[in-house]
Amino acid sequence: MIQDKNGLAGNSGIEIEATDYSVQNLAPPNNLQRFEGIAFSTSGNIIGVATSDTNTIFLFRRKPDGLFEDTPYWTINGPGSRLNYPHDLSFSLSGDTELLAVAQRAGSISIYEKNKANDNYSTDPVFEICGPETRLNYTDGVAFVPPDNDYLAACNLKTSRIIFYRKTSGSSIGFKLEPVFELKHGVFKPDGLAFSQCGEWLAVANHGHHTVSIYQRRKSIFSRRKLKYGPRPVTIIKDPGLRYPHSVAFTPKTNHLVVTNAGANYFSVYEPKMRHSKMRWSQSPVLQKIVGPDSIFQAVNARNKMEGGPKGIAIHKNSLAVCSPEHGIKIYSFRENLSDH
Repeated sequence: MIQDKNGLAGNSGIEIEATDYSVQNLAPPNNLQRFEGIAFSTSGNIIGVATSDTNTIFLFRRKPDGLFEDTPYWTINGPGSRLNYPHDLSFSLSGDTELLAVAQRAGSISIYEKNKANDNYSTDPVFEICGPETRLNYTDGVAFVPPDNDYLAACNLKTSRIIFYRKTSGSSIGFKLEPVFELKHGVFKPDGLAFSQCGEWLAVANHGHHTVSIYQRRKSIFSRRKLKYGPRPVTIIKDPGLRYPHSVAFTPKTNHLVVTNAGANYFSVYEPKMRHSKMRWSQSPVLQKIVGPDSIFQAVNARNKMEGGPKGIAIHKNSLAVCSPEHGIKIYSFRENLSDH
């Protein structure tokens, strides 16, 4: 069953409120800003968005009525920010502070720290993961690894690998530059990645293969107490409707997987199911949502088959946000039907 207008109930396990009045739209400050990656802060009261072409991170703040302010309250950019084509971002609590990690296609991850007195963040990075020992280049995706956030994972689109870094012992902001683990089986030019809230599942958007791979975290007794996923995916979604998948996100309660398509005018939702006592995800979407007018999508996609559709995606509780160069940020409300799972 697929719904492309007002959400879907029944056996899909998830409903998305997608009528015009229920969707908030945040426009870029100007036409030069191309929104590529998006993330909610740990509280859900801040949305961060990466604009690749102008090397800028914009932060939007939630108002008391639950909606977000129309204009960003804070900006990270300029030479001191050391941003170079930022493509994705991720928030995490670390001790008594909150960190913002930004993946950059130039091959580095910059980490910024929240000001303890207000909602502002440092405009200069407090730590950087960069250099040849990191094995980073064309870094399109980044995510802290839940539930403890002691690791940071990043996509290497060039070498088709997911690379993991461990937090330095005793430090709230530093990470070891040498990777502790690399995932490569079933990874094909990864553009985005996401972990389930419990940290057991990892999804990777394979931009270069029109698929999504899902991995299970290995139990510590079998991994010598080291963080490992896989080594092979438990599910590879090969839905023909996947067209240059860009980003992925799990819903917090039922672990439905939401996938954006840079080359199609919609995002898709895939359902988890127990099969022979093992978790697997559906090959066809149980829900599909068109993001914007088809005329806008077609005008862009006719010039470049990898563009025009939604790109970054983020989920916090019952809020789902997607971003794109054409539509800015769109924020939806959704509901998970636990009775179906």
